Amino acid sequence: MTLMRTQLDRQEASEDLVRRYREPLLLAAFDLHARICNIVQDDFLARHLASADPGEQQYARHSTLYRVGDYLGWTEILRRGLQFLDLGDDRRTRELNQLLALVSRTFSDTRQYPAGAFRLFRDEQRALGEIMLEPADGELRRYQCIGYATFTTRLETDASFSRWFQRLSSDAGTLADPAPGQLDRLISIQHALADIIEFLDPSGLRFPREHLTRLPPAGAIVTLEPGPAAPAEPAADAGTPT
Repeated sequence: MTLMRTQLDRQEASEDLVRRYREPLLLAAFDLHARICNIVQDDFLARHLASADPGEQQYARHSTLYRVGDYLGWTEILRRGLQFLDLGDDRRTRELNQLLALVSRTFSDTRQYPAGAFRLFRDEQRALGEIMLEPADGELRRYQCIGYATFTTRLETDASFSRWFQRLSSDAGTLADPAPGQLDRLISIQHALADIIEFLDPSGLRFPREHLTRLPPAGAIVTLEPGPAAPAEPAADAGTPT
């Protein structure tokens, strides 16, 4: 009975942890998923980095970096919480870990995506996640991700912070006019993020399935028919970034 009680306690602890961070992780995954969709399908970076408005250029670059950092921040928070738990028979939590690991592998894979932009090795992903964290108000040993305003301020004023985003910032500039293969990694990450979103929101209550666009596979030659913009970048984004 003691062993069974211990196993149940561990399972409840892991389920409680996932429930606690489900919503922010789901939102971060969807925001990054949508931004990748707009970069690949709607020329988001090409349009806004070419703008005559410096503020628009800055927003396009900084908000893209923020969405990557925000996702990595929430996965780091979840990883910290789960590392001391024996997942055992908690199938759902182990399955989520596998989905998160696929995104991580895709970020770091240089064999399948030798020319792919936004390459981040595992420890770089961890570092980005770590610097995105701040203590949660009134919560002992709990963390949350910094907001966009804090992020942009630190990016512009803190060299020890911004250095971790230098590669991504440079890659964002090249994606305004991507060379063959440069988008492949992002497309695969977008597919893996869609799997995480479907796992965390299986009924599509938070994000209806018709809003969950999956880009054509990397290298596919297709003609995209006009359609609604991805939900996180409303139709107005065609002229004004959001």
